[in-house]
Formats: sequence, structure tokens, C-alpha cells
Amino acid sequence: MISDIKSAIVYKLKELYPNYTRYTDDIPQKFTPPAFVIFEIDQDYSKRLNTKNKGRISFDVACFSEKGPADIKSDCQATQEVLLQGFDLIGTTSKFRVLSKNARITDNVLHMTFDINYSEMKVEGGTLMQSQETNTNI
Repeated sequence: MISDIKSAIVYKLKELYPNYTRYTDDIPQKFTPPAFVIFEIDQDYSKRLNTKNKGRISFDVACFSEKGPADIKSDCQATQEVLLQGFDLIGTTSKFRVLSKNARITDNVLHMTFDINYSEMKVEGGTLMQSQETNTNI
């Protein structure tokens, strides 16, 4: 499930900013902006009824701009506006709603944090019911 959510985030970033490079949980040594880095910062998981589980994952999407020192704040603010408006419902096959969106600029890097709630159900193998033949001719 977590990989599906990360794929949905990457897909949405690719849709909004196709020229930016996207990384998940790791910044390579030869890092060159413009780029997005996706960090998983928190996760809660709880059991519900029967075989159902509920989860919440918090993400931080960091945006590194390629602009110079004079233009970097305005570029981060423009990117912040696009991301906050564009990140509502993400995903192609499975849809995930983005909650608790927050954005801030720290050290000329835009950080957008948000939560995604999800539910999943364990599928238990085995035959639960079988058919039975009855004789009604008494």
C-alpha cells in the first residue's frame, strides 16, 4: 500500500512538473536541482473490525529550485501555490485524498507536508464454505 501511495505522489509531481527530477527517501551524491525529494516522516497503523486495518502516513515533499538567490523565494512561492492546489486527489488506479496540507519555505527549500489516510483488508486464504448435497427424497 505504501508503495502505491508513493507512486501516486511521484505521478502527480510528474504531471505538475515534468521537467523536475523526483527522488524518494534518498538524495543522491550528484544531486542537481530542480528536483523533488519525497520523505515519509510518520506512520500510524491500527486494527479495526475483523480483518480490516487503518493507516495514516505523513509525507514531506521538498522542492529544490534551480533559480538564483534573487529569484528563489518567488519561485518557491509559485511552486507552493501549484502544489497546494494540485494535491487534492492523487493516483491513477487507486485514489488517495491528501489531507492536512501545509507548506513552508526553510533555507530556500520548499517543504510541503501532508497526510494520507488509507484502509486495507487482509484476505485470508482457505475455503470458508463448501457446497453440500442433500437428499430430499425420503
